[in-house]
Amino acid sequence: MKSVHRFFIIGVLLATCGCATQSATLKHPARGCYTINGKTYHPVKKVAVGHSQDGIASWYGPGFHGRKTASGEVYDMYALTAAHSTLPLNTIVRVTNLKNKKDVVVRINDRGPFVGDRVLDLSLAAARTLGVVGPGTAPVRVAVVGNGTSVLAMKASGPAQEEKRHPTPNPYFSGNRSFMLALSRN
Repeated sequence: MKSVHRFFIIGVLLATCGCATQSATLKHPARGCYTINGKTYHPVKKVAVGHSQDGIASWYGPGFHGRKTASGEVYDMYALTAAHSTLPLNTIVRVTNLKNKKDVVVRINDRGPFVGDRVLDLSLAAARTLGVVGPGTAPVRVAVVGNGTSVLAMKASGPAQEEKRHPTPNPYFSGNRSFMLALSRN
């Protein structure tokens, strides 16, 4: 009976060590499983080109501009980037606004969103391209088009550069994103 108890304990330890629950102050949430607001996220290491996901996208900008992202780079709200809770960092995705059929190619460089059923947090530049800034959210399709260090998602030009002089406030940024701020400070 004692050996059965020992095997049970070893089994539980092995099952849980691969994905330990971590707090919102985790330094590198992209490197393993992490828990935000009681929900555990399991980032994948690889994703096939063509994989797609439908859901709601939102955007984030002024409150995070200049802070570190989960990838370790500095967040630039004028670059074509986005945050996804489980796709590998540096994944290149085509995001299509299902309402107006506009699309944009972005690079995943951050983790989030962690609000409701949202699947993607767009940079200001990407949100402007898709027509998401005004409404704040939109139904989207996220389709993987590449992986790694592809340079498909470049810095925005045109209208988004004009925004640098007059940034658009995000009505959906409530300042209640302490978990993202904690991540970006580490």
